[in-house]
Amino acid sequence: MKTFSASAFAGWMVLSPLCMAQSVFNGTWRPDPQTFSPTRKPDVVELANGVYECRSCTPPYKIKADGHDHALAGNPSYDTLSITALDDRTVSKIAKKGGKPVTETKDSVSADGKTRTEVQTFYAMAPRPIEFTTRASRVSPGSRGSHLVSGTWRLTDGDVSNHAEDTVFKVSDGTLSMFDRMGRSFSARLDGTDAPYQGSDEFNRVSLKLLDSHTIEESDKKGDKVVKISRWSVDPDGKTMHARFDDTHGFVQEQTGHKVQ
Repeated sequence: MKTFSASAFAGWMVLSPLCMAQSVFNGTWRPDPQTFSPTRKPDVVELANGVYECRSCTPPYKIKADGHDHALAGNPSYDTLSITALDDRTVSKIAKKGGKPVTETKDSVSADGKTRTEVQTFYAMAPRPIEFTTRASRVSPGSRGSHLVSGTWRLTDGDVSNHAEDTVFKVSDGTLSMFDRMGRSFSARLDGTDAPYQGSDEFNRVSLKLLDSHTIEESDKKGDKVVKISRWSVDPDGKTMHARFDDTHGFVQEQTGHKVQ
C-alpha cells in the first residue's frame, strides 16, 4: 500500500525553525498544494486473477484481493492490509495495526483510464481523521485482462483537506518547539542534540542544526538510525518557506509553504 509519505505529506509535518530573538521561523506554516517532480519514481501496481501486487512499494508486496486482512511485514505504520475491488474502476484498501484501522484508501480510475485519484484517510495520525488526495496520470497499462487500476502511474499533485497540515513553530532560548494537527511534537535544541519525537510511528528521535539565520537542517531518527533529512529555508520576506525532504534512500522531494499566522 502506498502512503504519501512517506512522501512529503508526513515530511512537511516535521518542519523546524531558528534561534533568534524573533525567529523568522516562528508562526503557523501551511504547505502549498503539492506538485510532484516528473522524475519521481512512478507507482507500479497490478490487480489480476484476484491478486494485488504493489511492485513500487517499500517493501514490495503481493496479497489476495479478497477483502480479508493479510499480514505484511516491513512497514512501521501497519501490519495487516485488506484489498477489495469495489467495481471495475475502484479499489479499496484498509491498513491496520494491532487490529485497528490506521489508513483507508480508495483508488478510482477515470472512465477513459488515463487518470487515477487516490483518497487516503488517516485515522491514527491526529485527534480526528485527516484526508489526503493525490492524482496520477497513466504511464502504461497493466497486463491484458487486469483491473483498470493496474499499470504504471506517475503522481502529479496532492493536497490535504481542512488545512490539517498546518504546523506551529516557536523558538525560545535556543530550543525549537514544534506541534501540528497530526498529533506530532518535539522540543529540540538547535545544536544537533538528540531529543524525543512524539506522535510518529516513523520517528522517535530528532536533532536540529542551525545552518544560517534562515536555514535549518532536521534529522529524524528511529533509534540511532537517521531515516529522513529535511532542510527548511525561509525567504528574506519571512513569508515563504522552501522545504527539501531526503529519505536517505534516493527519494528527494521539494515543496514550498507560506506563513498564515
